[in-house]
Amino acid sequence: MSVQEEALGHRLPPAHLQIPGLKYIPGIALLALVGYAGKLVSAQVPHTEYVLFAIAIGMVIGNTVRLPALVLTGVNTYELWLKTGIVLMGATLSLQNVVKIGGMGLALVAAEIVISIVVARYLARLFGLTDKLGSLIGIGVGICGVSAIIGATGAIDAEEEDQSYSIATILLFGAVMLFVFPLIGHLVGMSDKIFGFWTGLAIDNTAETVATGMAYSDAAGKLATIVKLSRNALMGLVILGFALFYARQGLAPDVPNKGKFIWDRFPKFLLGFLLMSLLASIGFFSPTQVKALTALSKWFFVLTFAGVGFATQFRRMRAGVKPFLVGFGVEAVISVLTLGMVLLAAVWL
Repeated sequence: MSVQEEALGHRLPPAHLQIPGLKYIPGIALLALVGYAGKLVSAQVPHTEYVLFAIAIGMVIGNTVRLPALVLTGVNTYELWLKTGIVLMGATLSLQNVVKIGGMGLALVAAEIVISIVVARYLARLFGLTDKLGSLIGIGVGICGVSAIIGATGAIDAEEEDQSYSIATILLFGAVMLFVFPLIGHLVGMSDKIFGFWTGLAIDNTAETVATGMAYSDAAGKLATIVKLSRNALMGLVILGFALFYARQGLAPDVPNKGKFIWDRFPKFLLGFLLMSLLASIGFFSPTQVKALTALSKWFFVLTFAGVGFATQFRRMRAGVKPFLVGFGVEAVISVLTLGMVLLAAVWL
């Protein structure tokens, strides 16, 4: 069962329903319908973005109705639309804009990753949890949520139960932060830049990061995406470090080919994003083409955010009290510290 299938709590349709190409249409149509419904609702509520409504509608349907097998394959494609939308977003951002997070921004990314891992491992020991569970929660919070946890589980030879607890903890707080962060941002009057940096640093999963940023503003969403991609790019390197650490203790298999290890865990869609940004920098796209790619990217995100709602299954978030407390502690520390760091570093960002 794939990550998306497990998140949705269902298996793929039986073989006789899996017609190549056509099998995706019902589910994609459902994503489009839910996403568009979010747009219609947001149009009736002043000063709101469709993102949160699309996710909320998906959550309600996904947690109250058992989706028929016919739509599951298409619904499970939401991560593909996320990655494709991010790649196309590159056409709207020149490389100068991509690298504008600068040395200070990269320093904040590095600090966030280190703090997440240190705090998670400390709290795990404090609550009597396994060291590897603490490591998985720290990796998930610090880098890339569920993807990083799954990538690290095999590398450090962690128990499947530790992976499940870590994923449930990450998903729980990701769902909460989707709605809480924009409220805080508007309440204190954050600029798009501050909110974008904060979201990109503090929220775990890429889909939730993009959604939260765009729920605030388009500019905040783009900046949050760039900062989050900087964290994602370090996933292979950080997981390699943990693999070597546990291997030296005899608690995980050794890594014979370190370069291949990093490449296998590197988010390949990031290369597509950078390529599109490079092409935009050299004027490869006309204004009309940029406009069309921007519109297409936004529609891919409509599908993505509806899928995020469907994948947010509350029944999977029963991680137990201790992992929940560790996760809450790490998320609280990171949310507060990253906001403080962004505010202090604002003049250099």
